[in-house]
Amino acid sequence: MTTSAGIWLADNPLMFSLPLLLYQITLIFFFSRITHSILRHLSIPVVISQITAGIILGPSCLGRHKAFESLLFAPRSWEQLNTISLLSFMLFVFIIGLKTDLGMIPKSGKKAFAIAICSSFLPFCLVILIAMAIKNQIPQRFREKFVLLNLGSSWSLTSYAVVSCVLAELNLLTSKLGRLAMSATLITEFTYLLLSTMMGSYILATNQGITKGMISLGSFVAFMSFLVFVARPLTIKAIRRASPEGKMLGEASFVGVILLAMACGLISEAIGYHATAGPFLLGLILPGGTPLAVTMVEKLERLVVGVFLPVFLASAGLRMDVTSLGTIVGEWSVLLAFLLLAIAGKFTGVLIPCLYCKMPLRDCLAVGLMMISKGISEIGSAMLMQDSKHKTFRRKFFNDASPIIQILDQQLFTVVVLVVVLVGGGSAPLVKHTYRPEDRFVTHKRRSVQFLKPNTELRLLACLHGHEHVNPILTLLRSSHPSLSSPVCLYALLLKPLTGRAAALLLPYDRRRPPATSAGEAADTDSIFNAFLHAEQLFSGCSILPYLCISPYASMHDDICSLALDKKVSLIIIPFHKHIAVDGFVAAPVPAVRSVNTNVLCFAPCSVAILIDHGLAGDATAFRSGNIVPHAAVYFFGGADDREALAVGLRMAEDPAVGLTVVRFRGTEAAAAGDGAATEDERMLEEVRMRRADGSRVVYREEVVRDGEGTVGVIREISARFGLLVVGRGERKETTMTSGLSMWSEYPELGIVGDLLASTDFGGRVSTLVVQQQRRFAGASGPAA
Repeated sequence: MTTSAGIWLADNPLMFSLPLLLYQITLIFFFSRITHSILRHLSIPVVISQITAGIILGPSCLGRHKAFESLLFAPRSWEQLNTISLLSFMLFVFIIGLKTDLGMIPKSGKKAFAIAICSSFLPFCLVILIAMAIKNQIPQRFREKFVLLNLGSSWSLTSYAVVSCVLAELNLLTSKLGRLAMSATLITEFTYLLLSTMMGSYILATNQGITKGMISLGSFVAFMSFLVFVARPLTIKAIRRASPEGKMLGEASFVGVILLAMACGLISEAIGYHATAGPFLLGLILPGGTPLAVTMVEKLERLVVGVFLPVFLASAGLRMDVTSLGTIVGEWSVLLAFLLLAIAGKFTGVLIPCLYCKMPLRDCLAVGLMMISKGISEIGSAMLMQDSKHKTFRRKFFNDASPIIQILDQQLFTVVVLVVVLVGGGSAPLVKHTYRPEDRFVTHKRRSVQFLKPNTELRLLACLHGHEHVNPILTLLRSSHPSLSSPVCLYALLLKPLTGRAAALLLPYDRRRPPATSAGEAADTDSIFNAFLHAEQLFSGCSILPYLCISPYASMHDDICSLALDKKVSLIIIPFHKHIAVDGFVAAPVPAVRSVNTNVLCFAPCSVAILIDHGLAGDATAFRSGNIVPHAAVYFFGGADDREALAVGLRMAEDPAVGLTVVRFRGTEAAAAGDGAATEDERMLEEVRMRRADGSRVVYREEVVRDGEGTVGVIREISARFGLLVVGRGERKETTMTSGLSMWSEYPELGIVGDLLASTDFGGRVSTLVVQQQRRFAGASGPAA
């Protein structure tokens, strides 16, 4: 029976298949969330937490009570639970295939190829050679069922799905080692796919005749031809017809792709492969990062990964039984030894090429730990081996009458799951402890505008998220006075969130690429970069290099800081996460962008400036006519950040068309004797006084204030006169000049004064540049005061 009449008619809903299935899914989801809420503090991946939830519900723990097991997880309910879990796994690998970029393979360097080859062949050879050397000591059932051969081949590779999920949870997708591990893993998986197909056909030809072997290989080739020459072109054509502007697909197209993925699962099952092989190959063939991939991720991934995939992973824990191992070490210890041997061989296989390439030992260990990660793919492989006693479509199609045997029984399956939990749960925290990509952003040279040598190229990195940031950044570029004697190099970095693909991207814009012919995301990118390339042609002494970054918001700062470090940038310009127009309209803030800004401030290898735009520039026509900031002001309170802000203002003042007013705020208390920071402040201000004496457009004035209210009054009175305000972020303690202001601070990343100027209650409505001097400095002289 499927449905119940209800408890009011004396029916027990748990005795009917649909209510029982719903209750099982709810119970698994609840236990998975509780388990992960505890284990995530140890950096345990969510996959391991979900397996652990299944172990708690299974016969190893709560399932030992017969009443609990017979009521909730009785054998009669296993078939429907397995069907739901396998369907979710099939859709999950389809999404992973969509996210996978096969273009990474030819772009991978020699190091990635060396790691992929060595880390795959070494563990496989170790397992097979040692098994052959001690074959007389290996239990008979292991040899009959080819247990070591099956596990040796599957555990020798590293699953792309496992590594991408683990690195995404650790926010290491965009890191240098994360990209290396992803490239090596993709090479491994693609090579294994080809070799396993050829090996399977060879074994079938050897045992069942060359005709069946050729039919097997031919069916796979025909299936791949269907995907490449039929499914891909038709899907792309349908996408362009349904979404010509590059937006998300409609309901009909979405459902059609899902049905196509399921049909590929049926075909792959029919020709002798697992049902997940077809959807994964379909995902690989279809273009990633397109509206199709974005639609699937937005509409399907949350449901599959959040609700149904925990059922698949928890079912592994429900199948195993720790008590089946017994109190005496038995034959399962042989399997355990070979699994550990495969892991050790893989770890060694990663270390050898890494050390040969002269990578630091800490980085070698981190890559090794990434590559031995275990998770959902190993669980799926083990469940397939346990279910291999059932006849497949292939055996029926080829009329195979050979005896059907179970490769993994419950005892061996328990060993495999325990090793997955221990290795997968242990490698991720060790990676997080071993590899800290932010450490490389500590520099031994000053990278700031203040310490830039005269007549030296000023290198800027401007980050933008869309069209609204183009003109303000171009105005800042024009106002920085690029000239042949003092050139400016601007790296324009367009930031986009990672959707529809698994691997992050950071690459220069290809100027030779033909422009997009239709509206959409590619056309928007072209129009943004074309504005910068046009500006490069207008001004002498100015070079602009556009870059595109596609990465998760959680690790986007790593790409920004890496580019700044590699290009030896002096100042990073990032837009404020709220876009405020001149009329005071505030666009919806993006919390993820604010998190990116905060991380950049923490880890940047140079100075950072947050641009709060209140209409700094007009339209593109105004910019082409030579629009600059006519009059800027620097509010100087003292300290390293204020000195950097003053250096930025003085750089602008080198342009005869830019006027600069420096307002120094003084408190009523006297400066402490021997204060080094005060001495540095006076040196910078002396340069301002000298420029004023030379007759340049530099104005210097001092304001003595008694408290924070006086400071606000002065700022409110004079700010409207200027086109741009430059202030230091400041890490100072509250002084008499800012007393009472910090308690109203809404955006700590802007500092006390910057937060005041960004507030919608402040009437000035003037664009502001909040500057922070380089923090991560390990030079001999130490950080700036």
